[in-house]
Amino acid sequence: MSNQQKSNALSNWNRWGADDQLGAFNLLTPERIKQAARLVKTGKTYSLSMPLDAEGPQWPTRHKTWRSTTYEGPAEGVGGADDVVTMHSHSGTHMDALCHVWYDGQFFNGHSALEHMSSKGSTRNSIDKLPWLVGRGVLLDIARWKGVDHLRHDEPISASDLDACAKAQGVSFEAGDFLLLRTGWMSLFYSNRQEFDRGEPGLDMSTLPWLHEHDIVAICADNQAIEVIPQLPPTQGLPFHPIVIRDLGIYLVENLNLEELAADRAYESLIVIAPLQLTGAVGSPVNPIALT
Repeated sequence: MSNQQKSNALSNWNRWGADDQLGAFNLLTPERIKQAARLVKTGKTYSLSMPLDAEGPQWPTRHKTWRSTTYEGPAEGVGGADDVVTMHSHSGTHMDALCHVWYDGQFFNGHSALEHMSSKGSTRNSIDKLPWLVGRGVLLDIARWKGVDHLRHDEPISASDLDACAKAQGVSFEAGDFLLLRTGWMSLFYSNRQEFDRGEPGLDMSTLPWLHEHDIVAICADNQAIEVIPQLPPTQGLPFHPIVIRDLGIYLVENLNLEELAADRAYESLIVIAPLQLTGAVGSPVNPIALT
């Protein structure tokens, strides 16, 4: 099946109008956000981000985050300091804009990549068009469900896995939810960085109709790229990314730390994600917050 055929079978183009640049964000209605806010019972708050530094998790072929501090003033008395940061917008815990990937020359909703993308950034579907993501997060702890510390680096997660794990945890999905996917892979970041960077477990292509049917807004996972990748860098590209982003307008949030949330078995939470308003950017570092 070609990419175009997949696009015709699975598409949210024109669902929210021909000029839409926000995709699945449109599912976050005030009523759904109010319902998600009712999940906050204890007031416990979780940061789901990893440290943003030179050795933090990121795609192995990307330049490391560089930060330097400038300062002035005597050792005692008044002084001041500033940071200078050079980084990929997809460093550490980050999210993809809907202009991050494309095929057949088109972004999500049919916008021309040739017309809108340049070295200055994108004039369509860029991250600054997205003000926030706030809604109900449903954690599927696939690693716990399978009885392992973490999945194998090339282990796929199917749509039937998602359903079975949800049933075992006693949770269900509603339109406008965020899927929080724990593979256990982030546990290798500190214990075996070489293995962490070798590949990853993740969603396979069978989950695409599932994501569409369940009207998922964002997929947030503890790996580099959400999808299963036998080796990094991949030899066959990333087949999952273009369909999810370009055809469905679903947001991908990557390199999350879900360990504490999973340890507490907090399978439902209010999720708050605020991307940096980087004009024309194709992604942004984020610090997702879960509240229970």
